Amino acid sequence: MTKEERCLLTKKYQEMGLNCAQCVLLSFRDLVGLTEEQCFGIGSAFGGGIRCGGLCGSVSGSAMVLGLLYPQTSENGKEGKARITRLTVEFQRRFKEQFRYLNCRELLSDPLAKGTPMAQKLGITEHCRIMEVSAVELLCDYLAELQ
Repeated sequence: MTKEERCLLTKKYQEMGLNCAQCVLLSFRDLVGLTEEQCFGIGSAFGGGIRCGGLCGSVSGSAMVLGLLYPQTSENGKEGKARITRLTVEFQRRFKEQFRYLNCRELLSDPLAKGTPMAQKLGITEHCRIMEVSAVELLCDYLAELQ
């Protein structure tokens, strides 16, 4: 699936009224091996910064994808933990480079937030939707680099 197809899929899930984490996780369900229903459930509590304005659901959903693709396991132990930590921190850095913040509350109050090129191309203008499509684009680019 192309980056644009994933972003369009995110847009489809947005239109269904799903939260940021669900939209991002669902857009990668083919890669992570989850069903649509599993993604609905796993991501459902992560919207609105875990319902308290904390870490943006788009970042949480992206971290879920990274964790499913590069998990820490009993077999890979400390090395697996170091790898997923490094990958997650790098994704957060990229998101923060784009939007300055990671927290939902701060992102919502930032009138200067500008989406990635794909979010702009798709004409996304609603604040949280910009975060979702942009996170999917950033994650697609990052995953491509990792391969």
